[in-house]
Amino acid sequence: MIGAVHACIGACVGSFFKNKGSALAAGVVSHAVADVIPHKDFDPVIEAPLLVATLWGIAKWRGVDSPEFCGAIGAISPDIEHGLGIVGLITNEQKVFPTHVSDGILHGPESDERWSQLIIATASLITVAVRGPKSRFS
Repeated sequence: MIGAVHACIGACVGSFFKNKGSALAAGVVSHAVADVIPHKDFDPVIEAPLLVATLWGIAKWRGVDSPEFCGAIGAISPDIEHGLGIVGLITNEQKVFPTHVSDGILHGPESDERWSQLIIATASLITVAVRGPKSRFS
């Protein structure tokens, strides 16, 4: 899943919580769920600026101290493993996140499908916009 999409989903999930720690944890869980969907990632040269822009947008929109931003951070945090692997600091066998393990059984198959990710990201941000700061779980 594209990092920016993970961030959008995490912001959406985070919007359901008052507690930022819970929002962060829910964001991590959302990463696993999203990884199961068949997808194709962009090259890291495209992914990194897109992710930074998405996080910046969520921070400007909801604030860095918001459950939405915490959910977004939680959702992208498992991909730190991918970054470490790309720069050669860890091997695939050293990855620990369930959808990142070397056998890839839990990870969605690679596909040329990117439209589904755009739809998921858009729906996530619309949910955040509609929900606003309404009632949340603790």
